[in-house]
Amino acid sequence: MIMHTLTLSNFRNHKNFTIDFNGDSVLIVGPNGSGKSNILEAIHYLSTTKSLRVRFDKELISHNENIMRIEAGAKISGDLTNLELVLVASAVFENAATKKVKINKVSKTLQKFAGTITSVLFSPPDIELFSGPPSRRRRYMDQVLYQTNHSYKRAHAQYTRVLKQRNKVLWQVKEKKANISQLDFWNAAMIQTASILHEKRQEYFDFINANISRYAKELNGTDFTYDLIYTKSELSNERLQQYIDREIAARTTLLGPHRDDFRVVLSKYDIATFGSRGQQRSTLLALKLCELDFITQKTGQRPILLLDDIFSELDEKHRKAVTEIVGMQQTIITSADAMKTLPGTANTMKVIKL
Repeated sequence: MIMHTLTLSNFRNHKNFTIDFNGDSVLIVGPNGSGKSNILEAIHYLSTTKSLRVRFDKELISHNENIMRIEAGAKISGDLTNLELVLVASAVFENAATKKVKINKVSKTLQKFAGTITSVLFSPPDIELFSGPPSRRRRYMDQVLYQTNHSYKRAHAQYTRVLKQRNKVLWQVKEKKANISQLDFWNAAMIQTASILHEKRQEYFDFINANISRYAKELNGTDFTYDLIYTKSELSNERLQQYIDREIAARTTLLGPHRDDFRVVLSKYDIATFGSRGQQRSTLLALKLCELDFITQKTGQRPILLLDDIFSELDEKHRKAVTEIVGMQQTIITSADAMKTLPGTANTMKVIKL
């Protein structure tokens, strides 16, 4: 999978910006605030149709603008493919926006569009994956699986709609405007879609747990045991009955995949609480290596690797490990200083200055 061109219109600080990769790995150099990270975010957003950096997609649209567009030309399985994603801000609702996507100028659903190109993004703020809120970790799970499984994306969209309707009925029951039996339909629909999400998430964590300790050993030279503990919020009719009084009182659904979480345990210690900054950083790198391999295994193509100004965060040993990965797929790196990237990278990669 190779990206050739990228055009951004009203995406964050890029009003009208085009970059030509020519299928090469690229080093993008520019001062802080020049929009380097935004370029990588746009590519990853094109892969997943979701951003890890904002809660509302509308925030991606440039200030005082109403429409944002991302266009890309990429070679996928040997064929040149043109991708387009347009985001239109709502004139009625403050944080709402409408998303439209096309492949080769043909309109597609978001479910079919996500994962057309695949990418893995590694940036310094990603370390918050361990210590941040559970919603951050759920978004991470979703963004990996959106790229590898259309049925997951479809089930997630269905689950979100069902959850919204069920919460509405809970509110109506609380206000005595609906009968509790009206929940039965939504309970059945929620259980059905939740089972798909739980199955695919478990599959991903099984892959991670089978590989992350090996990657961590290669990176650190240690025999520490790493485990990702996936905490499912299980759904069943029995559990829903147990929680129904609390849910009516809270007017919201307290069970289901939207309450899932995971944590990383390093030799029996939670890395978010007891891990040093260095341990968290190396664990994150090992996790990203697993993510690369998982997407490759599921799609049959190596994803684009996006490295966002990470080299000031890595010691020499980990820089060397990243050096060995860079040549395995198209890699796009950002840096404020070309000389502070990987050893020799600035001399071997195409350099684009902002």
